[in-house]
Amino acid sequence: MPTLDGRLLGDKSRLLAALGRELRFPDYYGGNWDALEECLADLSWHSGPLNLLITHANSLPDDLRGNLVGIFLDAAKRWAESGRPFALYLRAE
Repeated sequence: MPTLDGRLLGDKSRLLAALGRELRFPDYYGGNWDALEECLADLSWHSGPLNLLITHANSLPDDLRGNLVGIFLDAAKRWAESGRPFALYLRAE
């Protein structure tokens, strides 16, 4: 499972860049909230389940963590309808 360390993701640009790298987003990924939403809604670039673990998630600023959870939750709801496994795990350490 792809894993990110929340202690290294203290601002929006670092978080979004790390998500793009770790989840192997396509080249067109723009590194912004809208692009994250689009990539997670499409998934034609990814086969199988999509899972992500963020350790030290309590280190993420509240606004970043809130936006991230909201975007992942919306995508998870869409993918649940088709039975595709999709999850974001946040672990505080």
